[in-house]
Amino acid sequence: MYRCNTHVYATAAARARMGLSAAPTGIAAEGIGAARATAAARAASASGNRAWGPVAEVLATLRVYHDLSKFKLSAFVVSTAAAGYVLGSGEVIDWEQLGWTSLGTMLCSSSANTWNQIFEIKNDSVMARTMRRPLPSGRCSVAHAALFGVVTGMAGVGLLREKANDTTAALGAGNVALYALCYTPMKRVHWLNTWAGAVVGAVPPLMGWAAAREGAIEPASGVLAAALYFWQMPHFMALAYMAKDDYVRGGYRMLSHPSSDPTGRRLAGVAMRNSLYMFPLGALAVGCGLTTAPFAYEAALLAAPMALSAAVFYRRPSVANARNMFYGSLLYLPAFQALACVHRVPRTVGEVDPLRITVPKERWWAWSEWSVDGWRGFRDLNGMGDVMHGATAAPFPFLPPPIWPSTADARCPHRAECEGGDGDDGRVSRR
Repeated sequence: MYRCNTHVYATAAARARMGLSAAPTGIAAEGIGAARATAAARAASASGNRAWGPVAEVLATLRVYHDLSKFKLSAFVVSTAAAGYVLGSGEVIDWEQLGWTSLGTMLCSSSANTWNQIFEIKNDSVMARTMRRPLPSGRCSVAHAALFGVVTGMAGVGLLREKANDTTAALGAGNVALYALCYTPMKRVHWLNTWAGAVVGAVPPLMGWAAAREGAIEPASGVLAAALYFWQMPHFMALAYMAKDDYVRGGYRMLSHPSSDPTGRRLAGVAMRNSLYMFPLGALAVGCGLTTAPFAYEAALLAAPMALSAAVFYRRPSVANARNMFYGSLLYLPAFQALACVHRVPRTVGEVDPLRITVPKERWWAWSEWSVDGWRGFRDLNGMGDVMHGATAAPFPFLPPPIWPSTADARCPHRAECEGGDGDDGRVSRR
């Protein structure tokens, strides 16, 4: 059993041998005081809790499950899956299926977080921000936590398969494995673990989309996944900097480790670059036919404060600047998701629409007129001339010739072979 020990912070010499600052800073300093206060409150209320008997035990068990699942984090993951579902829905949103998809996602996330804590008991027991979790504090046994992880994982995947489809269930199961078996052990090996964790975070929106689209994963679904991926970099780089002493003490190889980035500028550079990558996401959403044109401008405005806070953090790495960037990131993503849902373009029910990239014929700003069927401002192929005519021939004999959006004005070079007529003068009829 691992106890909440605070004596590990006692001497500056011991901290220096571990590569830590002379005194606890940031989250580590805050966590020490919180851990001591929690221990004192728990001891003071122990006799009172015993008077409640079974009720207190039930409440304590529910609290353990709450903490094992990292409830707030899992609820946030559910919000991203729900946003993916709404964006992938047609004119009418199936609220019942959305509820089942959200519950299945919640269970899968709870399982992944539970296994993460099982594998990191020793590490969590010496970190100020994690030593109060159920396993290192002794509130729960490993066997109990493992049973909870198995039950929630199987229930989540089974529910997604029954109420959604196989694709959504496979994404849920794969993400549990990726989080528990890839990201978690990587944290103790290499700072690239953050990039692996970003992939994990980008999957739930695809789960929601697949649930709404009968298992289809289309290019437009990648917009919200990309937003999650890029957003996680400034968010977790800020957290890694604020808790860098804690991460070193726990044996984690984050980018904020003194051996990887003693000044913090390298970490801040990663945060700033990925903040800049968020600027074109709104335009990409419009281009993919995911949202209407106003979202392009709104998304860019949302990204501006994130990029500004990251630039300030890069110019002067400090706990205060990292905290500003961290709290700013908590506001960005919910706003991005909400605005995307407000401006969404309903998907075509029962039809999977490929991403078609064409060039507007008249106005250069016609990119804002995209729909799920392609650009509205581009209706024929006459302007492309012989170039498009030659491109209708398949480059390989085992591939069919491509069918262009405006088939009424496209000439087919194979019509003479099929019908015995003049292929240059004929027109392709719509199938």
